[in-house]
Amino acid sequence: MAPYIAGVDPVGDDVELDEGVMEALPAGCRVLNTAKGGESLWVETLRIAVELPDGTEQVFFKKGAPGPVGFNMMKGSFESEKALYSFIPEYVPEPVAYGSYRLRPDMHFYMAEYIEMKDDGHPDPRAWAEVFSTLHKRSMGKSPEGKFGFHMNTHLANIPQDNTWNSSWEKFWAQIFRSLCEKEEAARGPDDDLTRVKKASLEIVVPRYLRPLESDGRVVHPTLLHNNGWPGNIKPRTDSSQTLCLFDSCVVWGHSEADIRVTRPNTWNLEAAGEMYRDTMGVSEPRADFDARIEVYATLGLVLRSAMYPQEPARRLLFIEQMEKLIDLTMTSGAMRRLPAPLTAQSVSAQNIQDDVEEASKTTVSS
Repeated sequence: MAPYIAGVDPVGDDVELDEGVMEALPAGCRVLNTAKGGESLWVETLRIAVELPDGTEQVFFKKGAPGPVGFNMMKGSFESEKALYSFIPEYVPEPVAYGSYRLRPDMHFYMAEYIEMKDDGHPDPRAWAEVFSTLHKRSMGKSPEGKFGFHMNTHLANIPQDNTWNSSWEKFWAQIFRSLCEKEEAARGPDDDLTRVKKASLEIVVPRYLRPLESDGRVVHPTLLHNNGWPGNIKPRTDSSQTLCLFDSCVVWGHSEADIRVTRPNTWNLEAAGEMYRDTMGVSEPRADFDARIEVYATLGLVLRSAMYPQEPARRLLFIEQMEKLIDLTMTSGAMRRLPAPLTAQSVSAQNIQDDVEEASKTTVSS
């Protein structure tokens, strides 16, 4: 029997796993073998095959990460996947447990049913649309608080997302966007251009394209979002290539269209999936704002990747460039004159931001 090494899961046959991990497995089972569970920059993964007391075999997936951040990541994974599984069990590996190691209490894990998947690069567009439309149809309007958010902060990769409950979708989106911008700045350091576009985004772009969703009698019904549906997190099962498996979620109750930001052009080659999703689910009013709303939602991924990879300068430049395009679209379309009144008295003057943007543009031209 291979010896257990503190903080490292042994790989091979007849290995001995930490007691904390064993307690999460079925009672009375025997570990047959373990193997690496896949590549990840943020967690250690393991495939665990066990023999149950009745002689049948079962396989589990485990991932782990150290420290307080690791614990929150593993707990968030469990709560996220549990929420998803409650609505679309046919597409999600069943979550089993989360916990901590006994011999190394600062090491934490999440465990789920193991499903063999194909690494085919991009999922079938129709199958992708079916998974997300099914999730959104079944969960729409069923937020336990009737609000946007989640009962705990979840993680996009290793970056926490502020999921504090909010009754306004516009304000909730601004909340998570601001939080991720702060994480990005903490990872890379301050930047004048970043400060400018963040301010303009929160005070001009977000109100312009998200406030109308909740104006003039329109309502956004909180819907459970996977929130990270790029091709790396949704793959076909090996036992049924037409059935996709959805995993690595960062769930939140939000506007259903935010989940299809990954289908915008020139991103993950999922444009056809987005079109099929819209054929099934339709588009929120105002329909004329749809393309711009998706661009707004897509900025979340840009700022996230800039925070995740601070050693790559191009990531921040790409995020700033996208925000400048949205700011320019908002200001040059004249749409600000038609902006509905803010939901509360806590608002800022868009005119002040417009002046800042115009002044920055003059400075850029003159230089």
